[in-house]
Amino acid sequence: MSEPIKKKNGDISKAPTPQNTPASVTSSYLKSQPPTVSTIKEEEGEISNAAAQTIANNPMLLSMIQGKLGDLVGKQSGYIDSLSKPTKNRIYGLKSLQLRQMKLEAEFQKELLNLEKKFFKKYEPLYEKRKKIINGDLEPTAEEIEEGEQLDKEDKEAEGEEIEEEEEEEEEEAEVDEETSKGIPNFWLTALENLSTVQETITDRDSEVLQNLIDIRMEYLDTPGFELIFEFKENPFFSNTILTKTYHYQAELGYSGDFVYDHADGCEINWKSKENNVTINIEKRKQRNKNTNQTRTIEKLSPTESFFNFFDPPNPKANENVEAEENEEEVDDELTGRLELDYQLGEEIKDRLIPRAIDWFTGDAVDFDYPEDFEGEEDEEFSDEEGEDNEDDDEEEDDGKKQPPPECKQQ
Repeated sequence: MSEPIKKKNGDISKAPTPQNTPASVTSSYLKSQPPTVSTIKEEEGEISNAAAQTIANNPMLLSMIQGKLGDLVGKQSGYIDSLSKPTKNRIYGLKSLQLRQMKLEAEFQKELLNLEKKFFKKYEPLYEKRKKIINGDLEPTAEEIEEGEQLDKEDKEAEGEEIEEEEEEEEEEAEVDEETSKGIPNFWLTALENLSTVQETITDRDSEVLQNLIDIRMEYLDTPGFELIFEFKENPFFSNTILTKTYHYQAELGYSGDFVYDHADGCEINWKSKENNVTINIEKRKQRNKNTNQTRTIEKLSPTESFFNFFDPPNPKANENVEAEENEEEVDDELTGRLELDYQLGEEIKDRLIPRAIDWFTGDAVDFDYPEDFEGEEDEEFSDEEGEDNEDDDEEEDDGKKQPPPECKQQ
């Protein structure tokens, strides 16, 4: 369930073509077939070069040809159709074997989902106790405190940090007001802000609202999918105590054997006033009547970026109402990007935040962020620095001396 979005259609760009067919195959099956393109003479080659130069000098003609060639990308070359009947029969047999394997894969994925649900039921009492400790309704046992201290000590030792023995304070200094020391303030807000993908969606106005968040949990659906549940204490922003976001998967598995994301459903937030609605901006300006000289205040409401837009997910069907003059391709790309981000946020909250909430609160989980988050960035963002490093290396080699690598500084 934690796999990324899987496309419904397989990539056929790797279908056999004369360019990617192994030489051994071409020699055995294609050698006996006469070429369909006549040999080009040297004189014709000279004419072709002149024609190519003419095309290159005509941008409109070049664009048209490129468009035609683009339509051929990913299309099969007809190589399979050219094979003999016995060879085709063997291919059909392999397809049958693959179908049986894919049916077993589907059974595996469904069994895996049932296993996840089974163990999730065992997690729920622990999550409920975590909620009570965070909100000050329960204190951890002495054994739990001791075990947690030992784990923290081992982590610091593994990182090479010096461990300072805490001095026991005087009893009168240890006594604090129960109200001010209740639970762990801003636990979920801090955890969310340490999860980089989610943190990018949280504004300063959102932070004020998320201070009222007392629990984040999830539930599996009867059908493939899950529901995220955000529980809030009474607050001045909205009247809801529960906000939900539900992710649905398709009933049939995708080509790769994984569940395929279908759509998400949000919920309506009952904001107590326009001023407290962090998903909109209110622009006020005054207008004066030329005849009566009276003034009035005009309010203009406009949507704005907010974490709480998470509960109003993008709707693919809304794209059907796009006006004809708009660039539909750009709209489709934007919608696809929003859907992928929405799916990613839900999966990260489900698979990373909820199970490891305390590590995201302390920041320990940040050191174990997924390496995929940085794939592709190094070549793009640090290409210049790499070039400079290469130049420095060349200079060092000329000097005949090797310099130590620069110190890696982390904050």
